[in-house]
Amino acid sequence: MRRRLIGASLALVLAALLGGCVALPSSGPVAVGKPEPVEVPLLDTFVDGPLKDGTPEQIVQGFIDAAAGPSGNYRVAREFLTEEFKTEWQPGAGATIDVLSDRDLHEPEVAEDAAETQVAVDATPTASLTSSGQYELGESTAELTLAYRLAKVDGQWRIAEAPQGLLIDEFTFTETFRGYELYFYDPDYRYLVPDLRWFAGLDAVQTSIVRALLAGPAEWLDPGVVSAFPEGVEIEPGSVPIANGVANVELSGATFDDTLTVQRMQEQLEQSLVGAVRNVDQVALAIDGAVQDVGELANPPVRNPSVDPRPVVYDGTSFGYLASSGDEIEPIEGISPQVEGVSPTGAAVGPAAELVAVRSQAGVSVITPGEGPLERDPREDLIVPAVDPHGVVWSVPATAPGELVAYPPGGGDARPIAVPWSGSTIAALEVSRDGTRMIALLGDGPRTRFVAVSIERDADGLPVELGPVVLRLSALAGTPLDVTWLDANRVASLTAVPGGDTRVIVQELGGIPEGTAGPADAFMLDAGNGEGSLRALTRAGELDVPSGVGWQLRASGIAFVSSQMPD
Repeated sequence: MRRRLIGASLALVLAALLGGCVALPSSGPVAVGKPEPVEVPLLDTFVDGPLKDGTPEQIVQGFIDAAAGPSGNYRVAREFLTEEFKTEWQPGAGATIDVLSDRDLHEPEVAEDAAETQVAVDATPTASLTSSGQYELGESTAELTLAYRLAKVDGQWRIAEAPQGLLIDEFTFTETFRGYELYFYDPDYRYLVPDLRWFAGLDAVQTSIVRALLAGPAEWLDPGVVSAFPEGVEIEPGSVPIANGVANVELSGATFDDTLTVQRMQEQLEQSLVGAVRNVDQVALAIDGAVQDVGELANPPVRNPSVDPRPVVYDGTSFGYLASSGDEIEPIEGISPQVEGVSPTGAAVGPAAELVAVRSQAGVSVITPGEGPLERDPREDLIVPAVDPHGVVWSVPATAPGELVAYPPGGGDARPIAVPWSGSTIAALEVSRDGTRMIALLGDGPRTRFVAVSIERDADGLPVELGPVVLRLSALAGTPLDVTWLDANRVASLTAVPGGDTRVIVQELGGIPEGTAGPADAFMLDAGNGEGSLRALTRAGELDVPSGVGWQLRASGIAFVSSQMPD
């Protein structure tokens, strides 16, 4: 028998809510934008155990629904398992996140005297979760089949074999798991770089965070960042207890030979735990039983580098900062006249506005204060270039996304950079404000391909290569247009969708995308600091900003808007 499971998990949550079986927060601050992270209690759903004399299908369905109850290391979910399989099943091995309405369960015909049977579940995945808490959008939505073997134990069906990890629908995932930003460093230790991970419930989440920190950054991010924790270090005795607001982290298994390293370890722990985990106000670090009192870093890293909140625009005549009134353009000293003189069609502003990469009919050139344009990339059909915090200019032809070239500051030799992405065209790319990552929006047949990659650099800060693994971000049917960074870990893309409209997708790297309608005929995207600073430029020259559920005109007569780097 084949049965479609529509709304099972939703019904479970609604029943728990109506029955008073969900603990809800009764107080808490109301915040605007993205404040410092605070603990947001999740729904503490009490899930049901196995039905007495339940059918194989009911036992499998109950086990899947029990993924909403992670308390006690999924104590209730384990009640659906045989005694032997209880010790073998690892819920932390990962998760398949699927569409509940598309989930099908194959109910078997079972003889009354049968001792074993199987149930198969067809699922349509939308994303997955790795064992280290990394959320990854699926490259394919092809249906997959999961097999569950059941055996009778004292006359009751129990699961004797099942896939490791969880099968959990999108709704239940957002109610059960929460994202936490782990922090690593850029290679110069100037910036803290976030790495978003997802963990279920609130039980001992601080231990999960510290374990993930010690294991290192996500695979896609690893080539571009560093950690203060040496390989081989472990939590001793295996957990991180909290007492009186202090998370006590005791480490062993490695040699720590300098104070600066320990200070950086302490900084990573504090940035990842304090303000993110309930009841953690500070972190006490001990190494091999000795409490570390090393003081604060003399030059603490920047957690979320910001750019000038004013948009940099060109109106066909003037290039510079757009006044808050939207009626004036303030020139950038020593830069604006040279930019205006090359009849630009796009530009990117470097650190402290002391360098601008400009696209014109002649290709891409670099302008610095008081200097004429330095021609760098004469190729045809170039996209708007990107600039990073090291003053490196990145350029690629729209129709050749694999021919990326990095141009060092000061006229250094061009560096062709191999790319890990695929696509037939590329519409835009932009480097993160800490210089460790790059986002790119590509065309791939009738769909877009939005990806993030890490940047590996040499001791001088010059790019060596891009990481071999891409982080897949949200993809849409349509024509790719532009991308932008909103802050240290949130990005946005702009796509022209079938029917003539546009779509803006905002997403944390490693997080769940959120889409909204963009302005009609928009073709460029830009941002200051945070989602509220998002700006979209239409082909009619109107610069629009979000307002409520729509977009509001900020300025008109604009030819293009430029990305910026921090000072």
